Amino acid sequence: MPQYIVAQYGDKRRYLMKALREIAHRIEGLVVGLDEHALTARADDALAEDWCIKEIVGFLRDSEREDLHVLEMMIERDGAPIAARRAQYGPVDHDYRGARIEDLVWDFMMLREETVWNLRTAGGAWEHVGIDPYRGAVTLIERVQEMNERDLDGMWRIQRLVDHVTSAPGGRRG
Repeated sequence: MPQYIVAQYGDKRRYLMKALREIAHRIEGLVVGLDEHALTARADDALAEDWCIKEIVGFLRDSEREDLHVLEMMIERDGAPIAARRAQYGPVDHDYRGARIEDLVWDFMMLREETVWNLRTAGGAWEHVGIDPYRGAVTLIERVQEMNERDLDGMWRIQRLVDHVTSAPGGRRG
């Protein structure tokens, strides 16, 4: 337990890199083995979930692609301009439901590994800022914290959908 506290509060960079990897693996574990019905089902209104599991994973993959590009720019140059986020539109812009979950997860995991590698080798660039068109200066560590929060939200939403679908009458995994 003391190592966790030190990592979280003493070295936020190490904590965030660990969280990014572990949450991505947890998301992968949640969706592997689910059948197509479970991956594309939407929950009832009680859960207020408007995206299916494939759409959430697709959104995470596209967000990761955008964030990786931004992180690379910020690491390379302090004060780099950051493009506005597009992945936030998710299923509105893409047909994730027709994609294979294996492809979505594979792409997400490979992008995540590249993200973590870039962060491991970032050195002093953790203090660099990027200039967001709406928010102004955003530090690299703030951007990574936002990625972690997005991952946690996505994981929580996927877990709720998995629980809902697998607990429904006739619900099943793969």
